[in-house]
Order: sequence, then structure tokens, then C-alpha cells
Amino acid sequence: MVEDLFAKAFCPLAASNWFLHMTPNQKQLDQSHRLHEFANTLRGKFLGATTWIEPLLADILAGYFCCDTRRRSLFFTEIAQRMPFERKTRLLFTILEQEFPPLVAAHPNLKAQLEELREFRNLLAHAHIDTSETALAEDRRDEVTFVSYSKGSSKVERVTCESADRRGTASNQIRDDLVRIQLTITKRPDDGTREPA
Repeated sequence: MVEDLFAKAFCPLAASNWFLHMTPNQKQLDQSHRLHEFANTLRGKFLGATTWIEPLLADILAGYFCCDTRRRSLFFTEIAQRMPFERKTRLLFTILEQEFPPLVAAHPNLKAQLEELREFRNLLAHAHIDTSETALAEDRRDEVTFVSYSKGSSKVERVTCESADRRGTASNQIRDDLVRIQLTITKRPDDGTREPA
């Protein structure tokens, strides 16, 4: 009784009670283990390859607002680095739209790409793996289904190595675009080194 109340109150999946009554057989346990191993590999590769994007966004903002090295470091560690990814992106695009419209035109998809990267990164970092009887029965070896929750409902997304690799390649392009932007907007106009927008 207490377990049911706890499960329903704190775990959306528990409300369906499927896992409370499921006694997995060895094949299901093996498949569950394979899914977790595969998910860990996907998470590790993608998250490891994209961890530099958020500090790069923070460094661009710090460089834009502070030309003094000491102040820049302080701004980076105490303000920019503590901002959520989404806020860093919004601030960057506010700066670009107001002061560097040609950079926005040169990178028309960058804002959407950053949002897609953020959503996928959050999916890998926060969603759990679907290990329902149905998922385990499918016996997939090159795909894992992640389950996330928002606004009272669940969302599932299947991820393969190929789709994760595609997103990893896209993140390399994002990095290149951000570095180009950084080189332009962090140069100071007072010393004549800022490139024209």
C-alpha cells in the first residue's frame, strides 16, 4: 500500500504499475542490460563531444562584455558560466540581432541548431530508458528509446547510433560557427580590431 502511494506520487511510470508486477525473465534482463549499455555508449559519445559548446557560449559572452582579462574571467565564472544554456543562447542572439545582423544572416540556422542540440542533450542527460515488456520484447540492438516527461505527459524518442552520429556532426558545425562568431564579436572597437559586421 505504501509502495503504491509512493510510486504513484513520485514516479509517473509507477502509476501504470507495469514494473511493480513484472517479473523479468533472463532474456528480458539481458536485453535490459544491453539497452542500458547501448544508452551509456550513446550518452558518453554525444555528451563528451558536445560539452565544450556551453563553455564556448559563456566565453563568447564574457569576451563581448569584458575586454579586461581579469574582469572577463570573473564574468565568465560568476555570471556567464552559471547561466542556463537556453539563456546563453538567447543573450547571444540578442547581441547578434542588435549589433551584428550580417552574422545572423550568415548563420540562419544556428539558433534552431543550438535549441535542437540543447533538447537532445537534455534528453540524453535526463530521460530514462524504456525497459517496458514491449521494449524488451523488440530485442533491438542498435537503438534505444528514451522516455521524458513534460506538462503531465510522457514523450518517447528512439535514438540510433546513426542519428546520434548525425547530431554529433551537426554539433561540430555549430562549434565552427560559434568560433567564427567569437572572433568577430569579441574584438574591441576602441583598438580598431573589431571586424566590421
